[in-house]
Amino acid sequence: MIKAAFFDIDGTLVSLKRKVYPPSTKPALERLRANGVKCFVATGRSKFEIWSEHLLDGLEFDGLLTNNGQDAYAADGSLLYGKPLDPNEAEAVLDWAERNGCACWMVSAERSVMNCHNARVLRAMEAIHTQPPELGDLRGMLSKPIYKIVLFLTREEMPAVMPCAPTSRMTQWYACGHDIISADGGKRSAMLEILRRYGISSDECIAFGDSENDVEMLRAAGIGVAMGNATPDCLAAADYVTADCDDDGIRKALEHFELI
Repeated sequence: MIKAAFFDIDGTLVSLKRKVYPPSTKPALERLRANGVKCFVATGRSKFEIWSEHLLDGLEFDGLLTNNGQDAYAADGSLLYGKPLDPNEAEAVLDWAERNGCACWMVSAERSVMNCHNARVLRAMEAIHTQPPELGDLRGMLSKPIYKIVLFLTREEMPAVMPCAPTSRMTQWYACGHDIISADGGKRSAMLEILRRYGISSDECIAFGDSENDVEMLRAAGIGVAMGNATPDCLAAADYVTADCDDDGIRKALEHFELI
């Protein structure tokens, strides 16, 4: 019996083409919650982006797993879970970014700040229909726990920086967009911690995603659902492939499994 559901945002809940969720999604989630299934967001985005971009306006959830699962919040905004980067490693990554003229974006529990808006930044943010974060002093950010560092590098370029963060790992969300997160963090770890708090087993949850950073979550869930528009690695990790986000994939999958 499914008792919890986890949903990625971009390309899963929200269309990458139109930056809104399909009209079918709201009634589908309302019916799912009415049927006693707890619903959680599980996204690479920070909570600041979700609210400022109005991505989920009108939808209700029981909690948010943000920054690829590095932090998680209850519906009232209280922190449920946090896996910040090692502070020395966060500083070392920033040192590397500054030496190499790399666009760098840091996210703490309070702020989301970037050092520059270059062509790669603008291209990546346009792809997810999001305004670049505010420019600011990244050195000042280091005084607080950092949950995620985003570097606008390709997969081939990322190995050059990873020795700066030996207890961290990278996950990709765009061709030139990679998150550096703690090695024991991620969407899977956050999902399992939330399930533990509610006394729900992983076999009793369903998870939806479309990208590389969803793979481990889909594999850990009792039912892993890939959207029709998902990347090849995400499709391979799923138990079931539904329709595209824009073709009511969430509703169709929930109906397929008779959850609504």
